[in-house]
Amino acid sequence: MFRQNRMIRVITVLVILSLSLVQMGSATAQPPPKDPNNYVPGLGDLMGALQVQHGKLWFAGNLQNWPLATYAVDAIKEGVADMIVLRPRYKGESIVEMLNLLTAKPLQDLEEAVEGKDSELFIQAYDSLTEGCNVCHRNHDYGFIIIQRPTAPAWTNQRYRP
Repeated sequence: MFRQNRMIRVITVLVILSLSLVQMGSATAQPPPKDPNNYVPGLGDLMGALQVQHGKLWFAGNLQNWPLATYAVDAIKEGVADMIVLRPRYKGESIVEMLNLLTAKPLQDLEEAVEGKDSELFIQAYDSLTEGCNVCHRNHDYGFIIIQRPTAPAWTNQRYRP
Protein backbone atom coordinates (compact mmCIF):
# COMPACT_ATOMS: atom_id res chain seq x y z
CA MET A 1 0.00 0.00 0.00
CA PHE A 2 2.84 2.39 0.94
CA ARG A 3 4.67 1.76 -2.35
CA GLN A 4 1.47 2.09 -4.36
CA ASN A 5 0.63 5.47 -2.74
CA ARG A 6 4.21 6.66 -3.26
CA MET A 7 4.15 5.58 -6.89
CA ILE A 8 0.85 7.40 -7.44
CA ARG A 9 2.37 10.58 -5.96
CA VAL A 10 5.49 10.27 -8.11
CA ILE A 11 3.38 9.77 -11.23
CA THR A 12 1.20 12.75 -10.28
CA VAL A 13 4.25 15.01 -9.87
CA LEU A 14 5.65 13.84 -13.20
CA VAL A 15 2.32 14.54 -14.93
CA ILE A 16 2.19 18.03 -13.41
CA LEU A 17 5.76 18.73 -14.50
CA SER A 18 5.04 17.44 -18.01
CA LEU A 19 1.92 19.59 -18.32
CA SER A 20 3.89 22.54 -17.05
CA LEU A 21 6.53 22.00 -19.72
CA VAL A 22 3.83 22.05 -22.38
CA GLN A 23 2.36 25.23 -20.92
CA MET A 24 5.82 26.73 -20.58
CA GLY A 25 6.39 26.34 -24.29
CA SER A 26 3.45 28.65 -24.96
CA ALA A 27 4.22 31.07 -22.14
CA THR A 28 5.94 34.34 -22.81
CA ALA A 29 8.34 36.13 -20.50
CA GLN A 30 6.13 39.19 -20.28
CA PRO A 31 5.52 40.89 -16.95
CA PRO A 32 2.19 40.18 -15.28
CA PRO A 33 -0.72 42.47 -16.09
CA LYS A 34 -1.06 45.49 -13.80
CA ASP A 35 -4.79 44.91 -13.51
CA PRO A 36 -5.49 44.15 -9.83
CA ASN A 37 -8.22 41.72 -10.90
CA ASN A 38 -5.55 39.65 -12.66
CA TYR A 39 -2.85 39.76 -10.01
CA VAL A 40 0.00 37.27 -10.40
CA PRO A 41 2.43 37.16 -7.47
CA GLY A 42 6.06 37.83 -8.20
CA LEU A 43 8.68 35.14 -7.85
CA GLY A 44 9.91 36.76 -4.62
CA ASP A 45 6.40 36.53 -3.14
CA LEU A 46 6.16 32.87 -4.08
CA MET A 47 9.62 32.19 -2.64
CA GLY A 48 8.68 33.99 0.58
CA ALA A 49 5.66 31.72 0.99
CA LEU A 50 7.93 28.70 0.49
CA GLN A 51 10.33 30.05 3.09
CA VAL A 52 7.50 30.16 5.64
CA GLN A 53 6.65 26.50 5.01
CA HIS A 54 10.34 25.58 5.01
CA GLY A 55 10.64 27.02 8.52
CA LYS A 56 7.50 25.28 9.74
CA LEU A 57 8.76 22.02 8.28
CA TRP A 58 11.96 22.25 10.30
CA PHE A 59 10.18 22.62 13.63
CA ALA A 60 7.55 19.99 12.81
CA GLY A 61 10.13 17.40 11.72
CA ASN A 62 12.66 18.24 14.41
CA LEU A 63 9.97 17.78 17.06
CA GLN A 64 8.63 14.66 15.29
CA ASN A 65 5.21 16.14 14.63
CA TRP A 66 4.84 13.99 11.53
CA PRO A 67 1.28 15.08 10.59
CA LEU A 68 2.38 18.74 10.61
CA ALA A 69 5.56 17.84 8.72
CA THR A 70 3.43 16.06 6.10
CA TYR A 71 1.33 19.19 5.78
CA ALA A 72 4.41 21.39 5.36
CA VAL A 73 5.98 19.11 2.73
CA ASP A 74 2.70 19.18 0.81
CA ALA A 75 2.56 22.98 1.11
CA ILE A 76 6.10 23.25 -0.25
CA LYS A 77 5.24 20.97 -3.16
CA GLU A 78 2.13 23.08 -3.84
CA GLY A 79 4.24 26.24 -3.75
CA VAL A 80 6.70 24.74 -6.21
CA ALA A 81 3.81 23.80 -8.50
CA ASP A 82 2.48 27.37 -8.23
CA MET A 83 5.85 28.75 -9.29
CA ILE A 84 5.96 26.41 -12.28
CA VAL A 85 2.54 27.54 -13.45
CA LEU A 86 2.62 31.24 -12.49
CA ARG A 87 6.28 31.99 -13.21
CA PRO A 88 7.52 29.32 -15.65
CA ARG A 89 10.56 31.36 -16.69
CA TYR A 90 13.03 33.57 -14.84
CA LYS A 91 15.60 35.68 -16.68
CA GLY A 92 15.00 33.54 -19.75
CA GLU A 93 15.60 30.30 -17.89
CA SER A 94 13.13 27.52 -17.18
CA ILE A 95 11.88 27.51 -13.59
CA VAL A 96 10.77 23.91 -14.17
CA GLU A 97 14.30 22.76 -14.90
CA MET A 98 15.79 24.70 -11.98
CA LEU A 99 13.25 23.40 -9.49
CA ASN A 100 13.39 19.86 -10.77
CA LEU A 101 17.18 19.79 -10.65
CA LEU A 102 17.51 21.30 -7.18
CA THR A 103 14.38 20.27 -5.25
CA ALA A 104 12.82 17.11 -6.70
CA LYS A 105 15.10 14.59 -4.96
CA PRO A 106 15.22 16.40 -1.59
CA LEU A 107 11.42 16.73 -1.59
CA GLN A 108 11.04 13.03 -2.39
CA ASP A 109 13.49 12.18 0.40
CA LEU A 110 11.61 14.48 2.80
CA GLU A 111 8.35 12.81 1.93
CA GLU A 112 9.88 9.38 2.59
CA ALA A 113 11.46 10.53 5.86
CA VAL A 114 8.19 11.97 7.13
CA GLU A 115 6.15 8.94 6.06
CA GLY A 116 8.71 6.65 7.70
CA LYS A 117 9.03 8.90 10.76
CA ASP A 118 12.79 8.80 10.22
CA SER A 119 14.41 11.73 12.02
CA GLU A 120 17.89 11.10 10.65
CA LEU A 121 16.71 10.98 7.02
CA PHE A 122 14.53 14.02 7.70
CA ILE A 123 17.52 16.12 8.77
CA GLN A 124 19.58 15.02 5.76
CA ALA A 125 16.76 15.68 3.31
CA TYR A 126 15.91 19.03 4.92
CA ASP A 127 19.52 20.17 4.69
CA SER A 128 19.69 18.96 1.08
CA LEU A 129 16.57 20.97 0.17
CA THR A 130 18.03 23.99 1.93
CA GLU A 131 21.29 23.67 0.01
CA GLY A 132 19.32 23.36 -3.24
CA CYS A 133 17.71 26.72 -2.49
CA ASN A 134 21.09 28.28 -1.76
CA VAL A 135 22.69 26.85 -4.93
CA CYS A 136 19.89 28.36 -6.99
CA HIS A 137 20.31 31.72 -5.25
CA ARG A 138 24.07 31.70 -5.86
CA ASN A 139 23.64 30.69 -9.50
CA HIS A 140 21.26 33.58 -10.16
CA ASP A 141 23.10 36.44 -8.44
CA TYR A 142 21.11 36.19 -5.21
CA GLY A 143 23.86 34.58 -3.16
CA PHE A 144 23.13 37.12 -0.44
CA ILE A 145 19.87 35.25 0.22
CA ILE A 146 21.08 32.33 2.32
CA ILE A 147 18.52 29.91 3.68
CA GLN A 148 19.34 27.98 6.85
CA ARG A 149 17.72 25.93 9.56
CA PRO A 150 15.57 28.33 11.53
CA THR A 151 16.63 29.11 15.08
CA ALA A 152 13.22 30.29 16.28
CA PRO A 153 9.73 29.91 14.82
CA ALA A 154 8.56 32.80 12.67
CA TRP A 155 5.03 32.05 13.78
CA THR A 156 4.78 31.86 17.54
CA ASN A 157 1.04 31.26 17.53
CA GLN A 158 1.42 27.72 16.17
CA ARG A 159 2.35 24.74 18.32
CA TYR A 160 4.95 22.52 16.70
CA ARG A 161 5.03 19.76 19.29
CA PRO A 162 2.73 16.82 18.53
